[in-house]
Amino acid sequence: MFNKTFQQLDNYLDLLTCYWQFEAFHLRDYPWSDINPALSEFLDNLSEQELALYQDSPETLYALLSPLIKPLRPLSDSLFIIQSLEYAEADIPFWLTTGIKGRKWSQISAFAGQVNDQYPIVEWCAGKGHLGRLISWQNNLDVTSIEWQKKLCDLGQAEATKMQVQQKFKQADVLKGEADNCIEKNCHAVALHACGDLHLRLIKLAKQRKPAQLTISPCCYHLTEQSVYLPCSLQGKVSPLRITKQLLKLAVSKQVTTGKRQSRLSEKEVLWRLAFDELQKCSLATEDYCPLPSFPKALLSGEFSEFVAWAMDKKSFAFNLPKQLQAFLDLAQKRLNKVRRMELISQFFVRPLELWLVYDRVLALQESGYKVKLSSFCDEQVTPRNLLIQAEFTGAKDD
Repeated sequence: MFNKTFQQLDNYLDLLTCYWQFEAFHLRDYPWSDINPALSEFLDNLSEQELALYQDSPETLYALLSPLIKPLRPLSDSLFIIQSLEYAEADIPFWLTTGIKGRKWSQISAFAGQVNDQYPIVEWCAGKGHLGRLISWQNNLDVTSIEWQKKLCDLGQAEATKMQVQQKFKQADVLKGEADNCIEKNCHAVALHACGDLHLRLIKLAKQRKPAQLTISPCCYHLTEQSVYLPCSLQGKVSPLRITKQLLKLAVSKQVTTGKRQSRLSEKEVLWRLAFDELQKCSLATEDYCPLPSFPKALLSGEFSEFVAWAMDKKSFAFNLPKQLQAFLDLAQKRLNKVRRMELISQFFVRPLELWLVYDRVLALQESGYKVKLSSFCDEQVTPRNLLIQAEFTGAKDD
């Protein structure tokens, strides 16, 4: 079943690469402008009100897009639907929830509700160990929480001692192999939103050390050392798709709705980044996009000229500034209008790409002798990263 579904996703994404396999910030026009001018015209004619509507409710856009991109599947297509798990919310004492915000607690409790067995728990990339403490308390199990930051280990251990739960912390860098010996045949390794290479390390380690069970919710696929994604499974390795580190960000681009002020700041940040890109292209006579690092959001409260000075310093640029910078903000606004319309199309591929990545992980575990179940453990309003891989070692390598 997993092999067939992965292949369907692979074929679908390969067929429609021009509608998702691009970096919108780098472009001044639609990547499909030559092969689908009708789609470009449709997008250009959208009003700002329509744009906002389709950004918030992409499913309402599908009926208009389907004649323009005939193979496009709706977001509700059966290929993209994953079984949702149910769990009974336990009566948990208030002290276990101390210091955990509501949405984060909902993720932790929903994940912990799927862990119920006799094996000692290894909590992979634990942070302060909130998940491990809840699992230990609910199941009366020993938990080893692995975290590379000593401060978080100390804070988590203090909480575990105070709450009298069976949880011990180990400070270790999992990417350097410092926690390999914690993964044993009679353990259950759990990882809630371990990023990129962190959860991939656990999946690769499972092939070598064969823990009895794994429960993993993958996250942040783009946080990897590889410039181009290296598939985990045999089937993934023969895929024609070439997915760069930057393109992996598409798989996690869906976010829970933010507040209006945060959205305005985000829009302004994007505009200023694009405006500086236009400025450096003009000044340096280049067509190369200029990425900028993260910056203090207080900069957005000042003038654009101050942002430019900061960016030039960070990039060690020394070109002379024109007296008027407004022209570059105007060019950036035109680009931003295009970017937002490109994103209307690429948003139809967020879940398919994430599922392709997760099925690749599922298939790799099957190849390692695991019986695997894939489901969603909570509503996407709690977290869009709600996919859950549950694997039990059987030694069998068939689906």
